[in-house]
Amino acid sequence: MTPTHAAPAAATAGPEAERSVSSVSPQARRHLQMRKDALRAHPDLRALAGPDRRTALAVPLLLALHWGVAWAVSGSNLLVVFLAAFCIGQFIIHAAGALVHETAHRLIFRGDRSKLAFDLGLETILGSFSKQLTYQHEHLSSHHPFIGDYERDYEHEDLCAFKAREMLVHDRPRLQRVLTIATLFVHLLPFGFIISDEIFPRIYERVTGRTARDAQRDIASSKPPIWQRRLFIAWSLGVNALLLFAFGFYGWLYHNWALSIFLGKFGISNLGQSLSEHPGDDVETPTRSTYGWINRLLFNTGYHNEHHTFPNVAWTRLPDLAQAAPDVFSARADKSYLGYWWEHVKGDFKTSRRNPLQGQDQSARCPKLDAGAGTAAQAEA
Repeated sequence: MTPTHAAPAAATAGPEAERSVSSVSPQARRHLQMRKDALRAHPDLRALAGPDRRTALAVPLLLALHWGVAWAVSGSNLLVVFLAAFCIGQFIIHAAGALVHETAHRLIFRGDRSKLAFDLGLETILGSFSKQLTYQHEHLSSHHPFIGDYERDYEHEDLCAFKAREMLVHDRPRLQRVLTIATLFVHLLPFGFIISDEIFPRIYERVTGRTARDAQRDIASSKPPIWQRRLFIAWSLGVNALLLFAFGFYGWLYHNWALSIFLGKFGISNLGQSLSEHPGDDVETPTRSTYGWINRLLFNTGYHNEHHTFPNVAWTRLPDLAQAAPDVFSARADKSYLGYWWEHVKGDFKTSRRNPLQGQDQSARCPKLDAGAGTAAQAEA
């Protein structure tokens, strides 16, 4: 895979970044300035840049652990499979996802072939049906150069979905609480995040009478080549077939249930980390870091402020970066991942990625539905 070079322009040093600085978001420019200031004060930080191939050893370890659990639950029952997926599997998937982040920035292997082989190793753990490729491209070409820009940063929640939920929280809080609980229930089911994406936007549209999907937004990220996507889909099909053959239905279900939980509202560490990283509307300190024991499990992804400022530094050296320049890296998340997750759930999926558009009237962007779709709800309101 060869990710677009437009994304690193916002996040890496050198002439390419200098030429592209005017095309990136204010928050991305802030990280570029932080990098310059840090290098001016601590020129020795340059030595920390570069990939770390030793990270490749984590793939067989995570695979052995994940498939070991699949084997352990293969002769059990549905409750044991669920508990294993919830308490163990989702965190193994999260650790593998942290390595997807590393390989997206080519911080394990630089070469295309070696990177492709490593990514297929991760696909053996994840079984993402090429979604890891989507993440890699969006992360580089959308998030890093356009951090904080709703129109281009894919990590911001859909504006119309936000406004629909806001409307219910304000006008019909009990109904919103029912939908919150229903969403959580569905997200506990195998493949629940897929089911949820299909049914709940329609429910919000019906009860609010307005569209819950922003059709105007186009983040315009780069995309993987078709051959690569097909390769990863075929690889995932093979992985699922192998899981089913080797560990039976429960072993296969454990993996897919763990992946579903990780990607859904009960992905406590995954969702909590996302909520902790960027306030969305803070240009001066756009990124927060989380320090502590959780980084030992998740390959230092908590060092997020350091990463956005020096995206060419591998995870193994991010703590050295923070220690060497404490004057630069002082923005800390004020809660744990669990704390952010609980605040999100308790607040009816309260968002942490704030942006000015959320406080504005979006009736034109999120228009009323055609007659019939929301008539009853509108009449009741």
